Amino acid sequence: MEEKPSEISSTKMFGGYNKRYKHFSPTLGCSMTFHIYFPPSPSPSHKFPHVLMLIIKLSGTSTVQVLYWLSGLTCSDENFIVKSGAQRAASSEGVALIAPDTSPRGLGVEGEADSWDFGVGAGFYLNATQEKWKNWRMYDYVVKELPKVLSENFEQIDTSRASISGHSMGGHGALTIYLKNLDKYKSVSAFAPIVNPINCPWGQKAFSNYLGDEKSDWEEYDATCLISKYNNVLATILIDQGEADKFLHDQLLAHKFEEACRKVDVPLLLRLQPGYDHSYYFISTFIDDHIRHHAQALSL
Repeated sequence: MEEKPSEISSTKMFGGYNKRYKHFSPTLGCSMTFHIYFPPSPSPSHKFPHVLMLIIKLSGTSTVQVLYWLSGLTCSDENFIVKSGAQRAASSEGVALIAPDTSPRGLGVEGEADSWDFGVGAGFYLNATQEKWKNWRMYDYVVKELPKVLSENFEQIDTSRASISGHSMGGHGALTIYLKNLDKYKSVSAFAPIVNPINCPWGQKAFSNYLGDEKSDWEEYDATCLISKYNNVLATILIDQGEADKFLHDQLLAHKFEEACRKVDVPLLLRLQPGYDHSYYFISTFIDDHIRHHAQALSL
């Protein structure tokens, strides 16, 4: 029996609770932290109270749907919870927010903290194949281990009703994980995602170190490449991109993903937002739209 996650902190917000947990991850070989925002429990004062109470009575418990949030370079599990303001909409929509960390930590691998865009805080949501970085398996952690930890330890969370979102490197993670696991997630969205990492400096640095020199291995973690293979997408993909984002034209390459989606008729809503940059000021401005986007998909 794996050790239960231990609660580190708890803060009330919009009627629900931000809770931070720590657990040992066999996938990554180190202790990891993650945040959950638990929305308030539904009460009889909501719409259709008699139906709601009957559902709760029949099931024995009231469960909430899940939105995973994957953060960007240099971030931890705290940035989104502290800065985004997503809890307001998550509370009203009855969606639990799950925010994992962005990489393994504390392993002491040589060079792991030498640069901000690789190693610690820069896991790129892939499974590394190079021996030195063998613990960098954030893809398996997010797709396999974390949902198992949640379902085994938090009965109020229904991991079978899940969607996924993220920012920058995390937007890359959300898109690639969604496309390769269309049976596991109801919808995907992203803010300023790295959509074509095989053709940008951040991606090339990370992929060459984590995955080696074989370009076909890189394509397995590139949303623009994957969309031609995994295109049975039912829910519209929502992407917000700031037009004043200094990374747009050399790192993020939103137009590449837009072209790829158009070729295979994948529904994409790419919203270019004038004047907005790459920051959490941008994210907090439009996060409510994303929460509602996912809540709608999760309700179907």
